[in-house]
Amino acid sequence: MSSSSRRSRRTAAVDDIEAASNDNDTSSSNPRLQAIRERSRAVAEREASRLARPEASLASHKLGHASKSKSAVSSTPFGQLMKTTTKSGGGTTNNNEAQEWCGPFSVARQMIAAREDARRLRLQQTEEGENDNKEHHPLDHVMEEARLEQQRKDNPSMNWISRRHRTDATNNSNYYVKRRKRFHKQKELMGIGGNSVPSLFRLCINYLVDNFEHVDSLGLVDHSIRVALCERLVAQGKMNGAAFDVLAEEGVETLELVDCAQVTQDQFCDAIKVLIPIGLRAILLQHCGRCFGGQAVKTIVDMKSDDIQLFALSLSGAYLLSDDDLARLIGATSHSLTSIDLTACPLVGPQFCNAIGQHYASSFDDVTHCLLELSLEDIPLKKEALLSLGAASDALRNLKSLKLKSIESVDDEVVEIILNSIDEASLEGIDLSSNTQLTDEVLSSIRRRGTNLRSLQLSGLRNLSAIALEAFFTPIDDMPSPPMLRKLDLSHCSRDEINDAVVMLAAKASSFRSLADAVNSEIEISSSVNPENLVSEITNSLGLVHVNVCGSSISDKSMEMLSATCKSSLEELDIGFCASVSDKGLGYLVSKVGRQLSKIHVWGCAQITEDFLDGHDRLDEGGLEIVGVWMKNGGGRSLR
Repeated sequence: MSSSSRRSRRTAAVDDIEAASNDNDTSSSNPRLQAIRERSRAVAEREASRLARPEASLASHKLGHASKSKSAVSSTPFGQLMKTTTKSGGGTTNNNEAQEWCGPFSVARQMIAAREDARRLRLQQTEEGENDNKEHHPLDHVMEEARLEQQRKDNPSMNWISRRHRTDATNNSNYYVKRRKRFHKQKELMGIGGNSVPSLFRLCINYLVDNFEHVDSLGLVDHSIRVALCERLVAQGKMNGAAFDVLAEEGVETLELVDCAQVTQDQFCDAIKVLIPIGLRAILLQHCGRCFGGQAVKTIVDMKSDDIQLFALSLSGAYLLSDDDLARLIGATSHSLTSIDLTACPLVGPQFCNAIGQHYASSFDDVTHCLLELSLEDIPLKKEALLSLGAASDALRNLKSLKLKSIESVDDEVVEIILNSIDEASLEGIDLSSNTQLTDEVLSSIRRRGTNLRSLQLSGLRNLSAIALEAFFTPIDDMPSPPMLRKLDLSHCSRDEINDAVVMLAAKASSFRSLADAVNSEIEISSSVNPENLVSEITNSLGLVHVNVCGSSISDKSMEMLSATCKSSLEELDIGFCASVSDKGLGYLVSKVGRQLSKIHVWGCAQITEDFLDGHDRLDEGGLEIVGVWMKNGGGRSLR
């Protein structure tokens, strides 16, 4: 048994040896197969070395038994590693620096660099071809100078010169050093730097907060002091139940808390039981989901009607407040409540809208006050409920401020119905931001009902077109005059639709309407006129105060028009991600606008360089905050 098994093993071994010898004879007889095997072995050894030591250069570790040019397979996405050849004089020199592939990011960088080089070469060849084909005239340079002179007359911002160039001051310090110095200097000028002396008010606030556990009562201090204390307590994590008892002591008329997360509903109910009967007029709560629910509503509703004198109610994040409870609260406070502000209250529904339509209607017997402000943000209301606000009654007839923000059911029909229920001369501010269903039709409704409009916020409305916006700010027969705005927000709309023409018309409408009415519209306003020529015509007008055109396609022309029409009014400007605004346009604006301009937002404006940041006219006097400077790279791109 054992002898037979040993015999079978010897027979199998002999067969394997014979098979191997046959394979070797076959490979030796087939030189092509043998060459492929050798090249594959060379590639495997070379790639194993590269993967084991990716930082090592292959140029310094050449394999004696392998040739890269003869390899059957290349692991680099560019194929074979190429050698660059340059010609100088009459000879040819080889540059043996191989382009290494260290990963996908290196490959992407190399591809982008090659694409940019090819693009620059094409542009250079195209310009050379145009110059060769163009006919030259001896007076071409004279005509070019005349053209540039005319451009400077039409665009005065081209004449602005940075202080860095005026003083010929050159600073060769490191970019990051300059950026840090600029940042700290701005903080010092704004009074918030580490080396600046804090104000007496700030010192007192900090001292009180540091020792707030020993404070039993604040006494008859102003409401702004209580708000500052509350903000500082929240920042330091000291806003607890004991701090609430001090802030909500007897005698306060306005209870404003920036964070109520640590206040219980029982504690809040005990406070308002005492505060409302003795004269509490306003409740302004943020993050009040824990403290403001059904129990708080029951506490207010159970009070006598004569004891309730609330005129403002602002609730943010009240996730316990149901639709029924809110409707009962409106019914109990409608005789004095004139301002309602709800943000992120997920249980609010149609009964709230019905309560407003019922208790604020002119036919309601007990109504003594009208609703003046209605602000709804991120509220899950259906379209039918919103339509009932304007169609069911005239409850919104005297509304001065309307905010419908981030509500999915808001569309052109809803806005039209609600605006038609408001008196023409009543509405002063409207905010329809982040409602994606709104189109150009909403502008017509606003134009017809907003004759005294002072604030217009249409941020995030991607469906608005430039033609509709230009028509909105253009005088049209049989239509009310364009609104004379003080605040304009067209941020995050479609980039190409918010252009220079829209901003210029809005600035002119805000500055010229009263003057045009005084002279029977004899002033002719042209889009090509030099803005400096309009200064004498707008001395009695106010102009825009807050302008937000973040993410638009405006250019220096808009800066010139704003500097002419809003010279004495502009206080805050947001041009974030406006790539066409240059140093000259922004520097010209700062040099022309008055000292009331306090803040400019330049986030994403990589084209704004040190010529403006270190060279505008208000660099040394303070009072002007440039927001977004810290992340700016003056060379041309944003730091990531």
